[in-house]
Amino acid sequence: MKKVLGFIAMLSVGAGVGYAGAKLFLDDRKPDAIPLLPDNYGIYLLLLLPVMYLLVVGIHELGHVLAGLWQNFKFYNLTIGPFAWKLDDDDNIKFMWNKNLNIAGGVAVMLPNGDDALRKRFMWFAAGGPLASLVLVMACFPLAQVFGETSFLRFVAYTTAALSAMIFVATMLPFRTGGFASDGLRILTFARNGATAMADLTGLRALAHLRAGKAYAELPVEEMAAVAANENVPEQQRVFMDYYRYLHAIGVEDIPKASSLYASVMDRLDIYPSGTHGNFYLEQALFSAKYLNDLPAAEAAMEKVTSSPMTEPLSAHLAKAAIAELKGDATALAAELPSIEKSLARSMDQSRIPTIRTWLSEWKDVAAMS
Repeated sequence: MKKVLGFIAMLSVGAGVGYAGAKLFLDDRKPDAIPLLPDNYGIYLLLLLPVMYLLVVGIHELGHVLAGLWQNFKFYNLTIGPFAWKLDDDDNIKFMWNKNLNIAGGVAVMLPNGDDALRKRFMWFAAGGPLASLVLVMACFPLAQVFGETSFLRFVAYTTAALSAMIFVATMLPFRTGGFASDGLRILTFARNGATAMADLTGLRALAHLRAGKAYAELPVEEMAAVAANENVPEQQRVFMDYYRYLHAIGVEDIPKASSLYASVMDRLDIYPSGTHGNFYLEQALFSAKYLNDLPAAEAAMEKVTSSPMTEPLSAHLAKAAIAELKGDATALAAELPSIEKSLARSMDQSRIPTIRTWLSEWKDVAAMS
């Protein structure tokens, strides 16, 4: 319900801005002036609204992607309404349908390469979307002047500009809904450089650590524990600190602590959009099967997995392979091995690759004996 109310609030603010703009610029029109929107155009504009909405959202998210590439971020996923593009096992960008409403508003998933100047780089990444929306607004107004005053294309250009302006305003407002911070809130957070910014930077450094393939045992666990205990930091960041501490516990082979930390993560899973839950359940299935040898728990976690454009393929293959090994199903295990090997280079978590290669060697021996 909170996610729905947040979305409604964002639309209401955008509608309010549009109404205020109309009152400001159109109230002084003469009664005998040519109508802004001739009656016979209304139905066509209404039919085109979904297309124009996808266009302005797409431009906004592409702005994030371009800013991320400029700031040396690695592309993983782009979702625009029902459309999504993600890296496949061959490192090619693959199209797929998005069926999850939680991320239908538009999401660009990119991770930083390296941990230098993360604060500045992430501010530019966050600003890329609103800047792209603003550029679209400035492009549509001159374009509209090319067409005649009663031209349908003129009204399309004006409407596109208005929608893009609404997206700009709505995303620049500082708010948090559905587990996501708005672009404006992320920029403001890093500009203030307070406790929340420090928590975000700790998380970004952890992501860069994993992307670089450094050992779990070298994660700055004391810094993460301090963030996790700070009640002034949003719950989403605190939960992620427990996730990274869970990885550290695996790295130092403290499985009971890892189990406790991951249980803490799963207990608070609802603070994240449902479109991200699949990866959490896949990790739970893998941990239950490979580290706890608990087949019922692993299978129960797998039953809760729902695929979305944000689900990492390697996580699914690993969980299935670990469960197949625990069940003694060599055929099912062998079927997962080629996909696992193909996915290694594209994994967001390169720190786990040495461990996975050890598992692969063991699994190949099991498959060869079948």
